[in-house]
Amino acid sequence: MNFIKEKRELVTLVSLGILLLIGGIGDKQISQGIMNQGSLFGTFFQNYGLIFPGIILFMATQIFIYYAKKSDLPAFDKGSIYVIAIIAGFYQIWQMVKIMLFYTVNSLNNHQANQPIGAANNDGGGSMSYPNWFFPVLVILSFVLFVAGCQLCKRWLKGKNQQELNRLLLVGLGAIVAVYTANTIVDAMKNLWGRFRPYELQSNLNNFTNWWSINGGNGHKSFPSGHSEQAWLALYLPLFVAPSNKKKRWNIVLLTSLFGCLVAWSRVRIGAHFLSDVAVGSVIAIFVVYVVARLLNQGLDGEDLS
Repeated sequence: MNFIKEKRELVTLVSLGILLLIGGIGDKQISQGIMNQGSLFGTFFQNYGLIFPGIILFMATQIFIYYAKKSDLPAFDKGSIYVIAIIAGFYQIWQMVKIMLFYTVNSLNNHQANQPIGAANNDGGGSMSYPNWFFPVLVILSFVLFVAGCQLCKRWLKGKNQQELNRLLLVGLGAIVAVYTANTIVDAMKNLWGRFRPYELQSNLNNFTNWWSINGGNGHKSFPSGHSEQAWLALYLPLFVAPSNKKKRWNIVLLTSLFGCLVAWSRVRIGAHFLSDVAVGSVIAIFVVYVVARLLNQGLDGEDLS
């Protein structure tokens, strides 16, 4: 079993090396060959591919609420946990919905202006007009999804014994570490590398730089891919499942891996990133989840690591 685990890790490292080698040789040519900012596939995952970090953090807040409810903590301590967790959970849902609506409005504006629907200012430097329905829809959707999420998590946590709740408490704390660590690494690298995005090079290919070139802060943030990193953070989800349910855990690993691959490829397709951008963004998330899982002494497939 240890050999199989080591083999998986070796395959991941070798795959990264191959992708970076291919990217170093053909990043520009690959993007020029397949980039299409009008791609429905690329636009869909651009608009709705960032959902899982918010879901993971929301699930963590629900664990904290249910754990406090079943604990012997003083009433004031329980109330404090409830308030903080509710605010944090609603904030995660709000941010998730806001990002999806932002990209959706951007696509609608592009369509009305006869521009490629997937064209977007991924670095937040441009202005965009919001329709009158934006804020009301944001409020309603956030509230509905928050209530629905609370009910689903209540059903999920209701039958858990104290031992499983203790495990989930650590998983919830690990979720916060995993999401914010991966996001911080990617944001820092984006600002440091200063790499132009493929669609930004359409008028001037001289601005192209390879993935190993560090350009410093210049407002361009192609390397690494944030969408890919956040999509692959979904790989943390199996840890919310009881380790004894190995089949369910493994199915979630497969589904989240497929989702991560689709989002990563969509970023290349839509011209927001190069192949090397999505490779590094993906591996950052995978590595962070891998480290946190080992700190929790768990394998994603449910195997005990001790």
